[in-house]
Amino acid sequence: MKHRYSELDAIRGIAALMVVLYHYTVRYGEIYIFPVQPLFNFELGLYGVQLFFIVSGFVIFLTLNKTTRAIDFVVSRFSRLYPPYWFAVILTFLVVSIFSLPGREVTLRTAMINLTMLQDWLRVDRVDGVYWTLAVELSFYIIMFVLFVTKQLKRIEVISTVWLLIIIGLNFLSSINVIQLHGAIKLMLLLEYGNLFIAGIMFYKIMHQQRWVHFAILLLALITEFHMHGNVAWLVALYFAIFLAFTKGFLQIFAIKPLIFLGTISYSLYLIHQNIGYVIIRVLESQGLATPITMLVVPLAISVAIATIMQRYIERPSLNLIRNNWKKYSAFSSNKKSIAVN
Repeated sequence: MKHRYSELDAIRGIAALMVVLYHYTVRYGEIYIFPVQPLFNFELGLYGVQLFFIVSGFVIFLTLNKTTRAIDFVVSRFSRLYPPYWFAVILTFLVVSIFSLPGREVTLRTAMINLTMLQDWLRVDRVDGVYWTLAVELSFYIIMFVLFVTKQLKRIEVISTVWLLIIIGLNFLSSINVIQLHGAIKLMLLLEYGNLFIAGIMFYKIMHQQRWVHFAILLLALITEFHMHGNVAWLVALYFAIFLAFTKGFLQIFAIKPLIFLGTISYSLYLIHQNIGYVIIRVLESQGLATPITMLVVPLAISVAIATIMQRYIERPSLNLIRNNWKKYSAFSSNKKSIAVN
């Protein structure tokens, strides 16, 4: 069975580029005011994260399908997320502290708490605003971990349907002020983005089984999106169409080297592009070098360069080191148990 899809890397690359372009052409101006008009305003880039969440649903279900022990899943996710994240937190904290970024500076204590990736649960400021999605991802991992441990993934269709109905119901009751949803509850149950992760799971199921129920759940996930975020639901519908084309093998034409490269560095790029990019734009402005082209090209080029270095010398080596050592430890432990039994 194929476990690496270059088309997914291309989709990740597109999603990462969308988010970066949004921050550099729109969001910076909302916070600090552009010194000159940007080349363009890419407001749709704000919704690149929705694409990431669908990809995550697909990939995590794929990962769990080839996982035999719960601890292996934990090690897999830890090795993937934490080492580059630690580097990003430290680098972003240092850059912002040295060059200053009004409204986005945090204390050393806050930065240290951020290293746990639990800042949203602990109600601590983020070193970089983009880290909000990591809390959402962790909630999804925890839910899937619990389903895996309790052997409920085989009932994922029923669970997904009930989950979507809960999302619709609670959001409706909240919209008419019958109940108030606490932020922690919304995060733990993924009441804002759970439908996207579920969609990713259904696309995996369609690729490998393709039953009518999977399409029905996809439709319910899309209805959920229209119910919660009607203004951007059309874009999510487009994402669904793209993923459906992916399951049918129609996206191989997009698996080109530039997009695959962006997909490969997408996690590191996502982690470091925002605040560091803003610092770069402010430095360009202070030196009289800010133009529509430099405000986009310079922070983008530097962020891609940093992300490439991170992926090559931190993300990939640390992942291999942790997973290889874990495999050796697991094999050693299994041999010891076998000897003890004999």
